[in-house]
Amino acid sequence: MINKPIAFALAPVLVCMSTLMTGSPVAANLDVAPFTGSAATVAPSTSDPTAAVSAHRVGQIFNYSLHGEVGQSISGRDATGRTVDQRAITTTLTGRERIAVRQTSPRGITLHRSGAITASVAGRPVSKPGTGWTLVNGDGTVVRDHGTLGGLFLLPLGFLGERAVNRGAALSVGSSWSGKLGTKLYGMTARPQMKYSVTGTRYILGTSVFSIVATGSVPMKEPVVTNMGETLGYATGKAYITLHFDYDRANARVVAMDLRVQDDLRLSGTAKAAQGNVSDVQRYLVALDAGSISASAISRSL
Repeated sequence: MINKPIAFALAPVLVCMSTLMTGSPVAANLDVAPFTGSAATVAPSTSDPTAAVSAHRVGQIFNYSLHGEVGQSISGRDATGRTVDQRAITTTLTGRERIAVRQTSPRGITLHRSGAITASVAGRPVSKPGTGWTLVNGDGTVVRDHGTLGGLFLLPLGFLGERAVNRGAALSVGSSWSGKLGTKLYGMTARPQMKYSVTGTRYILGTSVFSIVATGSVPMKEPVVTNMGETLGYATGKAYITLHFDYDRANARVVAMDLRVQDDLRLSGTAKAAQGNVSDVQRYLVALDAGSISASAISRSL
């Protein structure tokens, strides 16, 4: 698996809480401001859309902050035939990640990553730090990932490949194409197949970006555990994804991202197995810190 789920990364502490659902989903009413603050002003792009994408350099540092809300509801029966009627309990995830370019080669970009994430359920926070090494190829595929950071931490990485967005071709408002997301999230059995469309351009802290919308779907198979820690088996089905992101093509990186995932899965098995329906909702917000937006941001300490 190249994509270890955040649920796995937090498992040692969250099992004790018996509250975070593995692969659980989001509260639909996530109360977070969109990426349209005072730092971002809408303006026509002055960058040349046909210009070559700049290659990443050893020493480049990207600092991202992230926020997520997930929740899972279950309606059915457990393995003994008892009724399970669980309403979603929102789990809030907040974290930070430092991504450092350590090596570039024809195989791709080798990244060292470090960060921490905090999961909060009913006002009870649990934090866990982690590190990882990741290889991303030029097509934006996460081909290798080792360490204790995964899940939503992997979301911005695939866009670092110079051919990750529209195969590296020039972008303009109205451009559209299809392709797979560079990584998969917990429970996904493949990388999601997406349809992309450029909806506009704007400036964020002086950097010209393309605003892009993508929609898609992916097969799911995830283990289901109730809020009380009871294992119900596996649920299968399809998840539907909506992604809005601001992409800095000149520097091949995501500046801001808003990802929503929703699915309705089916628990099934023999007469003695748990049966019923599982609904997941997830929303993740990822944003590049202001200090990292400068294209010349290089760490001299590496």
